[in-house]
Amino acid sequence: MNIQDIPTEIIQQVGEIRDMTFPTKQGHTSIVAILHTPDKKYIVKKTESPLYNEWLSEEYEAYEALQQLCLLGLPIPKAYSIHIQNQTRWLLMDHIEGITLREFLSKESVPHDKEKAIVSFARCLKKIHESPCPEALMKNDTDWLDNMLMKADYNLTNFTVDGTEALLKRIQEIRPTPITNTLIHGDFTLDNVLVHDGNIVGVIDWSGAAYGDPRYDVALAIRPKHNAFENDRDKEVFYNAYGKLRLTDEEYDYFEDGLYNFF
Repeated sequence: MNIQDIPTEIIQQVGEIRDMTFPTKQGHTSIVAILHTPDKKYIVKKTESPLYNEWLSEEYEAYEALQQLCLLGLPIPKAYSIHIQNQTRWLLMDHIEGITLREFLSKESVPHDKEKAIVSFARCLKKIHESPCPEALMKNDTDWLDNMLMKADYNLTNFTVDGTEALLKRIQEIRPTPITNTLIHGDFTLDNVLVHDGNIVGVIDWSGAAYGDPRYDVALAIRPKHNAFENDRDKEVFYNAYGKLRLTDEEYDYFEDGLYNFF
């Protein structure tokens, strides 16, 4: 991707683009670039496949619905527009200065500072789960898990996913006991939380935002990564700060080792 590839509509929105740089780590669903203008920086995300195009559109719709929650202190970036250009989609949004929490924790050697970051991570998720769910994200005609299982089936049939037919059959048959739904992020991983000077400054990639099962967020939050959640101590710090529910091993396996493999 270079500046000449940027849709004219985006250039008209941001004005002069003096430089374009790329984050050191890219996700697998989109190409992400930082646009540098005389006044500020923007993020532009580009997708090029039917599945990822759909997710990008859902992400834009979620940002639109979630803007009201910024007033409650949730660090959600502003999305300006989405553009369709042939078989690609482009999302324009605010740039947030920071690194992923995963990168921060992978390098952090001071136990106190590491635990402080995990506490902030957990409290951020608690705040999301306690926030009112915007009406636009409440699809009352279909249960959240029913909808996710239908999407899992569709994704398995039409796209390359980590899940298998046997795994899908298992999670369709062995479902966790229902609990009260809340606003959920839908992909609350260490990669989707940004920190600056050890403080959380942004939560990104909201394409899975919904009125859904909060255990899904919790399961993804505590997935083991390098120097993070590789031991029981990190999980205990997280749960103490989150203070709402603790997953059983069966619940963790269902959401993280099961459902998440189709997304």
